[in-house]
Amino acid sequence: MKHRIFILLLCVAVSICSCTSNKKYADMPKELAELCKNIDKHPKKAELYYERADYYYFHKDIEKGIADMQTAIKLAPDSSKYYVKLSDLYFAERETDLAEEMLQTAIKKQPSNNEARLKLAELYFHLRMMDQCNTTIEEAVKLQKYNPKAYLIKAFMLKEEQDTTGYLRMLQLVIDQDPKEVKAYLELGYFYQQKMDPIAVSYYQNALNVDPKNVEIHYNLGKMYQDLGQVAEAEQEYKTAIDLDPKNVPALNNLGYIYLDDSIARYDEAVKLFTQAINANPNFVYSFCNRGVAYEYLGEYAKARKDYQKALKLKTNFEPAILGLNRLDKKL
Repeated sequence: MKHRIFILLLCVAVSICSCTSNKKYADMPKELAELCKNIDKHPKKAELYYERADYYYFHKDIEKGIADMQTAIKLAPDSSKYYVKLSDLYFAERETDLAEEMLQTAIKKQPSNNEARLKLAELYFHLRMMDQCNTTIEEAVKLQKYNPKAYLIKAFMLKEEQDTTGYLRMLQLVIDQDPKEVKAYLELGYFYQQKMDPIAVSYYQNALNVDPKNVEIHYNLGKMYQDLGQVAEAEQEYKTAIDLDPKNVPALNNLGYIYLDDSIARYDEAVKLFTQAINANPNFVYSFCNRGVAYEYLGEYAKARKDYQKALKLKTNFEPAILGLNRLDKKL
């Protein structure tokens, strides 16, 4: 009888512990709860703290991530990748000196760690320490000839130094080594777009083949088509950008502007697009002025005047708004 009572009490105790344990994780997201449970079961396992720190980093809970990585390093002080992760967290906190120190430590722990060198080069570029950036890139390339990310950082560095030939050559090298490097296509597309060179279209299309949901590329391509007078193509790219990001103010504004053209004359739709842009950014002066033009075309002069006046409040002496008000005065 006593034996049976003991078993019963033991079961109750286990049940209470289980309920207490479950309550501890009840308010956590499922993924975080699993990470915490694993750490509670294996508190001396450094990799588990690394995994949870990665979770915190992704969810922008930086202080908790730093605490976890410091624990991981105490448990496994020779693991190079732990210092790299801690540098990411410090950089997110704008602690650039500590980020640099962690990356240098990672390289000392593992001289072959190419990721640490590339992140250190990026940090030096961010800090405008160009000599250190260049030296670190050269060290990374010596370790690994196939190194598109190193060449991409080098391209941005050459751009800063206004070495256009070197910048373009380096971007082409990046694409040769990694045909899926979107940033290189985007840079080349933007460079040639500034020169109104149609080759920009090809670079943007190549980028979209890799990343078809990239809003920035769809917008840039739409703007390029618009500048080239290919209105139907521009309209499609802007619509895609808006579908992906309904609050994309430049795409909303530019598509509305296309609809103001006399050959298209979709003024009601233009008003809707400009209104969406204004709702997304109430300080975007161009959408107020453009909506004023749309209202003017529709004969709704009071609304047009109100929008032109609002544009002038946002930007004093904004010439398109002044011209709009002058037109209304003549019409009335």
